[in-house]
Amino acid sequence: MTEDRSTPAFAVDAHGDSPRPSGIPVRMAAARGAARGTAILMVPTAVVLLGLVATGWLELWHGLAAIAAIAGATFVLVRRHYVDLAILRRHLEERSAADNPWAAMADRRGGLSAVGEVGPVADLMLALERADRHTLEWVERSRQRSESRDLVIESIPDPLLLIDPRGRVALANSEARRQFGKQIVGRDLSTVIRHPGILATVRQVLAGEPGGDVEIALAAPVERVFNVRIEALMEPEPDGASALMLFVDLSAIRRTEQMRVDFVANVSHELRTPLATLLGFIETLQGPARDDAEARDRFLEIMRVQGNRMSRLVQDLLSLSRIEISEHKPPSERIDLEPMLNSVKATLDLEARRKDMRVGLEVDATLPQVVGAADELTQVVQNLLDNAIKYGKPGTEITVAARRADRVPASYPGGPSGKAVAIAVRDRGDGIPAEHIPRLTERFYRVDAARSRDLGGTGLGLAIVKHIVSRHRGTLTIHSTPGEGSVFTVYVPVGEPTAPSRDATAA
Repeated sequence: MTEDRSTPAFAVDAHGDSPRPSGIPVRMAAARGAARGTAILMVPTAVVLLGLVATGWLELWHGLAAIAAIAGATFVLVRRHYVDLAILRRHLEERSAADNPWAAMADRRGGLSAVGEVGPVADLMLALERADRHTLEWVERSRQRSESRDLVIESIPDPLLLIDPRGRVALANSEARRQFGKQIVGRDLSTVIRHPGILATVRQVLAGEPGGDVEIALAAPVERVFNVRIEALMEPEPDGASALMLFVDLSAIRRTEQMRVDFVANVSHELRTPLATLLGFIETLQGPARDDAEARDRFLEIMRVQGNRMSRLVQDLLSLSRIEISEHKPPSERIDLEPMLNSVKATLDLEARRKDMRVGLEVDATLPQVVGAADELTQVVQNLLDNAIKYGKPGTEITVAARRADRVPASYPGGPSGKAVAIAVRDRGDGIPAEHIPRLTERFYRVDAARSRDLGGTGLGLAIVKHIVSRHRGTLTIHSTPGEGSVFTVYVPVGEPTAPSRDATAA
């Protein structure tokens, strides 16, 4: 059986109620110490008594008896103090050997109560316990300050890194871990961010020079633009952090600027034709066709079609703008796909029947939830199904299938081991030539511009799909065979089941 080192055994001694050590090692150590102390203290006394014996002032046996009596009394007196010292030593050894030194310091058993409340050792033990109390209070204050600092850092909505003097990441908040990876703490900064401007500025700051701002663009998981503020900390942190890097997201500002440029460049071009058509027919109706009822009705129908086209274009542009502004913030809701897919099918069934087409829905019975925004994923499926109806051959079937993906494409942001649900929309149309497929998700790109306009397309449907899927940290694949049809497949992350709460488990 091993000896319990955490709490010594104590018993009440003959001198009072104070518990004394009952363990053999403590008593033996006290006895050895008391013997050595008695021997040292008895040297002067023995010399004096033996001198008296040598000069005849004292009989030999009287001298020896006096030496023995004084030695015995000294041993008894000294041993009590050595027992207290042995207790104190045992107490300190147990504290140093404890798995949790803070808990050992907070545990008063075996301390002052073991040596009594009077005497030099009691005073020493009292001073040690007072020092323990101050140390624990200091540790607790430091822990609270550290927790407050960590809470503040975690609550910052932008990525933040603390760098140690060797250029390694000492601390990263949740946004930084989401952007750069969960295992970045302890790694060299150059392996996390490979940007010469940032690395040079960090080296300057660690060398004692002033900090500065660096603007960078990161392509993964979605393109984002950051202004990185790099500054030295006034005092090094306990974890060694000496510099701070705060990433301020400028993505929304840059996207807004780009959207304004795109609006002027693209929208003005797309609106020019319908506006010219409307103005031309208005002038005709005001002039030559003023009293021609047949021409008026025909022109008004064309004007209605063109007006609807401009309305759809504006709606798609507004939708695309909203998605792009929030693209860098992925959704976090967990949704069921089957009710959403049934709703989309019911909405577009009438449009499909007008072309003598049938929409088939295939959903796995064990389909898991996905992480996403329900209204945006609804828009994705609506756009893909609407395109399949527009460009599919009359009398054919369109298939919408949802299943857990056995394998994800190389472009999937979650990597080859990522878990995803695949939503595939298959049409039996004319197909798309291979050279057009890489550009299909560009704004206003059309394989057949005239046919697309005749069918009411704005050229923004697949661009909207692409940006929604990008916001969901998914990917879109397109496979097409000319003459046979096309398959558009969207991969979105699986929503992992949440652990049940304790209350739910108990219930």
